[in-house]
Amino acid sequence: MMRHLDFVKYQGCGNDFVIVDEMDGNRTDDGIRSKLAKRVCDRHFGVGADGLIFVEPREGCDGSMRLFESAGNEADMCGNGLRCVASFISYRNGNGKDTMLIMTRDGAKEVTSDGELFTADMGPVRTRRKHLAEYVTDPGDPDDSMLEFTIECCGARWSGSILNTGEPHIVIFGDDISSVDLTRAGTEVNSDRARFPKNVNVNFAQKIGPDTIGIRTYEREIFEETMACGTGATACAAAAVMKEVVGGGSVTVETRGGPLVIRLTADGRALMTGPAVRVFSGSVDVDC
Repeated sequence: MMRHLDFVKYQGCGNDFVIVDEMDGNRTDDGIRSKLAKRVCDRHFGVGADGLIFVEPREGCDGSMRLFESAGNEADMCGNGLRCVASFISYRNGNGKDTMLIMTRDGAKEVTSDGELFTADMGPVRTRRKHLAEYVTDPGDPDDSMLEFTIECCGARWSGSILNTGEPHIVIFGDDISSVDLTRAGTEVNSDRARFPKNVNVNFAQKIGPDTIGIRTYEREIFEETMACGTGATACAAAAVMKEVVGGGSVTVETRGGPLVIRLTADGRALMTGPAVRVFSGSVDVDC
């Protein structure tokens, strides 16, 4: 069946999304959304993107985002996508609203704008076993900290952390992330479906300044390294502060696609600041 989609493409630090406006309530079935994502996100035979986002109405919020990644799965959360949706809604409504509330599968998130930059309240950084129980099956007490976490890949045993920032992220600090075979590492880790039944994101990070870290992220369900990952940047910055790799407060995270700034609040929430850029609009007919 051929389906016609009008869309707008956005990117945040190179993490790119095709956004479909369904604010009028004419909602596409989730099964069709999954098929559409696989075809539209294809960089050779489709529009090309990391994910396909459907923006819907939600009572009490400015809108709701449903993100289907290139593999067809629905993501729990996406920080770069969240900023892009906020920019899209602001542009769509033409009201110049500075603060918006957007519903995600990880709850409602507040996003504020300041010129070309958007700051998203990513919510609390979760580091206890009970916060990661659906993603990792390691035995232990529900209140155990997961800031000390061991993983084996690429013929080595790594000491890292695993955090929930709306998505599950393994964070490993090293001295030279450029030398890591990230695709191999991510693939090997995610081949252990007994330990990681829903797959897991894998990040390698290093300190490059007093309050600056560089990161590389392998995203689950996309199954490759991405230009940037907002929840990954948040997880890496939080781990860096909690493990005293950097000082507290604001952390600049250098991704392949550009910098994001993460600030941890006194009550354990993370605020992420970065760009959300409208690239182009268009339409496409998709056979699904």
